[in-house]
Amino acid sequence: MKKNLLKLLMAFCIVLFFNCKNDDTIVPTPVELNENIVVYENGIYDAYTLLSPLGSTNTFLINNEGFVVHKWESSTTALVSYLTNEGNLVRALRQDNDSGFTGGGATGAIEILNFEGDPIWFWQYNTPNYVLHHDLALLPNGNILALVWEYKTVSDAIAKGRNPTLLFENKVWPCKIIEIKPLANNQAEIVWEWSVWDHLIQDHDNTKENFGVVANHPELININFSGGDANFNHLNSIVYIEELDQIAVSSRVFNEFWLIDHSTTTAQAASHSGGNSNKGGDLLYRWGNPQAYNSGTSDNQRLFGQHDVTWIGNTLNNGGNFLVFNNNKFSNKSSIDEISIPILSNGTYDLMPNTINLPETSIWSYDNDLIFSTRLSGAKRLSNGNTLITAGGSGTLYEINESGTILWQYQNPIETNSSIFKADKYGKNHPAFQGRTFVPLEIDIE
Repeated sequence: MKKNLLKLLMAFCIVLFFNCKNDDTIVPTPVELNENIVVYENGIYDAYTLLSPLGSTNTFLINNEGFVVHKWESSTTALVSYLTNEGNLVRALRQDNDSGFTGGGATGAIEILNFEGDPIWFWQYNTPNYVLHHDLALLPNGNILALVWEYKTVSDAIAKGRNPTLLFENKVWPCKIIEIKPLANNQAEIVWEWSVWDHLIQDHDNTKENFGVVANHPELININFSGGDANFNHLNSIVYIEELDQIAVSSRVFNEFWLIDHSTTTAQAASHSGGNSNKGGDLLYRWGNPQAYNSGTSDNQRLFGQHDVTWIGNTLNNGGNFLVFNNNKFSNKSSIDEISIPILSNGTYDLMPNTINLPETSIWSYDNDLIFSTRLSGAKRLSNGNTLITAGGSGTLYEINESGTILWQYQNPIETNSSIFKADKYGKNHPAFQGRTFVPLEIDIE
């Protein structure tokens, strides 16, 4: 979109009224807004928004007035991007893949650019046996958690008790998580990993070692819960919980989010003991759809193809709150739900067999007829208490306050593909911005 298409919209900043002897009033200063700003009200989080539109190979930082203040150029589209405290940009790159991993969300590589846009590190994990997909999580030690699909053959799957009628093209792609330590010269070391494949249960074939009563083992994943696609659990987001050294992932197909112990060694993560929880890599907790572990009915399902589980944070014994974009909760609109999972004093959870695990519903929820996206999308709780919402399909960003009032709305202007996987706001006091001054650039998002 060219500069001459921009127009000036007038919005008023906060008006301060005070009692003076002459009863004067401060006159607000007009604010210049980009035409892509639809709503601009008082109370917006003082921040910059980072977004990687799926229709662009570049990543942009925009101010609250909708103008680009920084741009990272690339030759490859990114599904998602994150800023480090040092000001480096970490991007999950979408690469060509000829190995059969055709599921939506396949990436295949990670690149790191410095703030000026110079390449620092590039690493591919993209072969016929595995591929990076969807999301990343940055760790405090500089490592990166990444989601991976790994290829399993029909014989591998049947050996694990997969019902042959549920197989798709004689293959299965279970998800795994790897922790990557970037090294010099575009090298990397995988220092930790966890795989769905090590924590399965099934009630189809009693000749297989992982045969059991599914409802008795909610800590395990039913290999036969979903069918019709090789991508049988489809993790689409990952977040690291530093306070507890745990990981939360969102499974779109299971309509749940899962909690996993990250304090384990790789060997412990493949087992059922060890780590802070002494449960190894078994699920510490799961929420959203008790049918996934043969408990409850469809009436008890609370998540519907959700994306972007994020940890809000709370103190032990007061619960740990999570936020999700609940894509298909309604037939014609999505919702953003906050869930308070009960945490024990030692940082673990009561995951009970044959139980519809608490809570029964969310503690806060927001929906709006404007906000609907069957796929993509995200939600982030901002430090001022507002919530940033990415309606991924339309590429529309919303910031709402606690009462649900839309304070800020931005429309990605790319017409050919306006979709955004998810976006985030970084407060102006973020370490990445220290010592840097931003002014609107004479460019548009394109």
